[in-house]
Amino acid sequence: MPFGQELREQRESRGISLDDVSVSTRVSMRHLQALEGDRFTELPGGVFNRGIVRSYAMCCGMDVDDTVRRFQDAMRAHGLDTDNRDDDWRELAQAVQRSRMTEARPSRLRWFGVLGLILLVIAMAAGALWVLVHRGMVHLPEKKWVPRIYRSR
Repeated sequence: MPFGQELREQRESRGISLDDVSVSTRVSMRHLQALEGDRFTELPGGVFNRGIVRSYAMCCGMDVDDTVRRFQDAMRAHGLDTDNRDDDWRELAQAVQRSRMTEARPSRLRWFGVLGLILLVIAMAAGALWVLVHRGMVHLPEKKWVPRIYRSR
């Protein structure tokens, strides 16, 4: 049985949802889904992978050391490197960059959506006011004539 499927079955047999694991461990759903789907290349890499597996195992009440060992065996079976390179800062920087790239786009799009919604509300309010004024339901105040005072020379 594939490693991810075994994790999923263990979690489900304990009645724990993947969302509960994500909230409890503070690991993104994207990474948990990749772990359960045996898509190890989508994980951040290195020590982070082992941390995710440890957190997952603790949250689900599984044997942590055994789960990490089986995870490393599954990684090797997929032809991926499992060396304990805790000091590989390049890998950390690449993982952070990948994370920022996937999280930054929706944030920017969200602000464009908020701006668009505000402009839409303003346009609808102006259109409604225009219709009400032209139908005579609302009367705008007339501009009052104010005499100019001229100074004599």
